[in-house]
Amino acid sequence: MNGILLDLAVNKRQSFGEDCCVAPADADQTFSGKIPSLMKGVYKDASPMLTARFARYGRWAHATHGHWLSVADMETLWQDDIQDELLDQIKFQAECLKTDWDNNVFGLFREDRLSLFAGSDIGNEAIFLLWLDGCDEPELWVYDANGESRYANLEVYLAAYLADDVSAANVSWRL
Repeated sequence: MNGILLDLAVNKRQSFGEDCCVAPADADQTFSGKIPSLMKGVYKDASPMLTARFARYGRWAHATHGHWLSVADMETLWQDDIQDELLDQIKFQAECLKTDWDNNVFGLFREDRLSLFAGSDIGNEAIFLLWLDGCDEPELWVYDANGESRYANLEVYLAAYLADDVSAANVSWRL
């Protein structure tokens, strides 16, 4: 993924014409190729797709499934006392998912296996990255009004978004 799908997703979101549809912030020039997990101090090596995403953009407010977080935002989630009101509420909402949504990825897996990629400050929209052994790219576990959806990687997620394909919500990993 060379960023084309990312740009198409940004353009689609901005085409809605809503005041909240803003361009993503510029990328953090200090991006080191490491993605913070939910466990304080634990980083994961950025996959090729995530490298393209974080090398291209920083925080993207009102993106797909909430606000896409920058690497610095993800690190801020480790703090107990978060001064940024938006990030404080995103952390609160994600922690509610952990306890209030049966079989939520945040409740199923250890924090060192998860990163919060996107979250909402007002509801249950969220995207978690699930880092599995032996996989080049993390899975995306996505939560919204349709329920839970899983995507093999960021490219598959973006392709579904661009095609308005919500069929992943109908596929359960549970037997």
